[in-house]
Amino acid sequence: MKITFVCTGNTCRSPMLARMFEDYATKVGFECVTDSAGMKGGGSPVNPKAARSLALRGLEASGHVSKVFGEGEADSDFVFTMTEEQRDALRAEYPSLRVECLSLFTGEDVADPYGGDQSAYDSTADLFEGILGAIHDYVMKVINKQ
Repeated sequence: MKITFVCTGNTCRSPMLARMFEDYATKVGFECVTDSAGMKGGGSPVNPKAARSLALRGLEASGHVSKVFGEGEADSDFVFTMTEEQRDALRAEYPSLRVECLSLFTGEDVADPYGGDQSAYDSTADLFEGILGAIHDYVMKVINKQ
């Protein structure tokens, strides 16, 4: 099972959520591989403020290098995007891929904290922390219907 989280540049939101979900999955005994990618950019480390938000939760993002979503990520069983625009773009490019937007759980797009202060990143991580169980439940529900 491979789950990929997608944001704009793969330096803030998606690497944070991928790492947080990986930790959550381990704790609940759900075997999966998590990955993250962006819609553009590539080659950058995780944003220091995103890394700090993870560190405050006892998690690390060391070694992360941003990448653009491509064929290597298209083998994912589930892809979750931060915005509906990202979801729609990936669905258009990869029609057979299961792509959902996190608005399914939050009611709206997940705002990009890039350029904001540390509290913007911490708030994003708090939001992610609150939907980890819902993401897991959704994946399990879809798997059990197959």
